[in-house]
Order: sequence, then structure tokens, then C-alpha cells
Amino acid sequence: MKKFFTALTLTASVLLGSNANAVIIDASTIIPDENILLNFNGLDWVYAGPIATEEWGPGNIEAPEYRASEGWRYATEAEWALRPDWTDFIIGNAIIDPISGFSDHSIYRFASEYWSNFNHIDLIDASEGLITNGFDIGSLFETHETWYVRDARITSDVPESSSIILLSLGLLGLALRRKKHSK
Repeated sequence: MKKFFTALTLTASVLLGSNANAVIIDASTIIPDENILLNFNGLDWVYAGPIATEEWGPGNIEAPEYRASEGWRYATEAEWALRPDWTDFIIGNAIIDPISGFSDHSIYRFASEYWSNFNHIDLIDASEGLITNGFDIGSLFETHETWYVRDARITSDVPESSSIILLSLGLLGLALRRKKHSK
């Protein structure tokens, strides 16, 4: 009887452990731009996950609406025609062989943890062109990687109002000092 319970416990732990997935990072946590997103042709692209949106049923990868507050959406056909290559997501001069189960954020841009219950991507699929926009381009039911897009977030070089005020006060002070010394 003891052997039976030991075998049952072992079997249950193997079965339950093999189905354990990563937890999707909550939508209120903004995706950091650095080492995650790719700005390409005036758009921000995100490598959202290692499966298509309908591949394993609902809940495995979220639609872009999950992060609508950040502006994410499905790429249009015109945008998709000008999409980046999988190699454009490489950071720096890293050399990467396309493999399944890739999870190194230090040399490749991807955000699967922000969209899906996976913490990896399958570069071999991307390198073979098995990519979907998650909606109407590429297969939604086969092994396709999912990429989403948003309009590029332009970082403004316009100074804050407090900086302008400080600069103005400094210039005013210099002008008053010069006027005082010229008398």
C-alpha cells in the first residue's frame, strides 16, 4: 500500500508540475521599453509570445487589448508587410542560433511574460516565418509566434515648465547683474 501511495504521489507531482505555467505580468505593470520593445519603421513592435492567440485555447496569450492603455494593437496588413525580421530583435552584436524555448532578455527583445503564461519564445518558429499579428495575418491555430504593434512613443526633448522657469530666472539675474555693473 505504501508503494501505491508513493507511486501515486510521484505521478501526481510529475503531471501537475509539467503543466505549471508562468504567471502573466499584470496589465497595470507597464512594459519597459529598454531591451523589450523594438522601434522599427516608426512603430513599436513587441514579440508577445511563443504561440498564436488561439493555439492552445483562451488564456494562454492575451490580445493587445489586454494592454490597450499602452496603445498596443494588431498590425495592419500594410504595417505587417514592413515588419521587422526576427533578427532585428537581437540586442547589440549578439549571435543567436534560432532555438525553441529561448529566454535570455539580455540579448533578445521579447515580452512574453507581459502577454502570456510563458516566459520564453521559440526563435526557430520566428526564423522560419511562422509569425502572426494575432488577429488576421498568419495562423491563429498553429505554432506561430505573436507580434503586436503600437504607434511609436516619441520621447519629447521639450523641457519641463520648471526647467524653463529656472532658466528664465537665471537669465533675468544675469541681465540685472550686467545692468547693475554697467552703471
